[in-house]
Amino acid sequence: MDRRREGIGDLYHQETKYRKEAMPRGGLDWGHQPSPYKEFPYALKHFPIRPLDQKGGKSLWETIAQRRSIREFSNQSITFPELSQLIWATQGITLKALGFEFRASPSAGALYPIETYLAVNRVEEIPSGLYHYNVKERQLILLKEGYLGPELCQAGLGQEMLEEAACVFVWTAMVDRSKWKYRERGYRYIYMDVGHIGQTLYLAATALDLGCCTVGAFFDEEVDRVIGVDGKNEISVYLGAIGHAR
Repeated sequence: MDRRREGIGDLYHQETKYRKEAMPRGGLDWGHQPSPYKEFPYALKHFPIRPLDQKGGKSLWETIAQRRSIREFSNQSITFPELSQLIWATQGITLKALGFEFRASPSAGALYPIETYLAVNRVEEIPSGLYHYNVKERQLILLKEGYLGPELCQAGLGQEMLEEAACVFVWTAMVDRSKWKYRERGYRYIYMDVGHIGQTLYLAATALDLGCCTVGAFFDEEVDRVIGVDGKNEISVYLGAIGHAR
């Protein structure tokens, strides 16, 4: 391949390869490991997620067979218990062992760089607005009230489903959580991690007879602005629209 035609993505892939003769050396700086939890010093309201129904429902195989990307949503609301189930399925703590709090979706090195924000348009029992999921306390933190559908639609290259959806998951990455251990290669794991989470959202939504469509095409800085992150230390990486199919 003519290296003069390589783009930054090609160069990144080459420069972050693991090679036997050039593996990273040195121990981890345990005293400066970033926390796996983001906390907000302020919040308008707190909403503990509901107890979960972990029995019955569709089989895994049926759910996989039925999974599709749904891009057209009705104006029907989803319930707060349904939203709670989706949140737990993607980022809920499922096991505490060996000093770790393992979650429903896997993460490289159990570092969990991905944070979950929710732009709620129509969810029963809670007001429209921007929320953050506090994993440790199992609760939604209301950061800002208001209907964010039009802003997310514009930020998402005009994809109308982001305005029509009952709720939009917005996943960000706290970059230093991965780079602390994996250095520049950490970006690879960030995108793997969020891919696992996105697929879990698809399956959980399908099991609840809800529609889901994940989105990777968006204006990064606009999404960063909508949810209030700096785009450097914390970056927007993926979206997931949820609702009842039209």
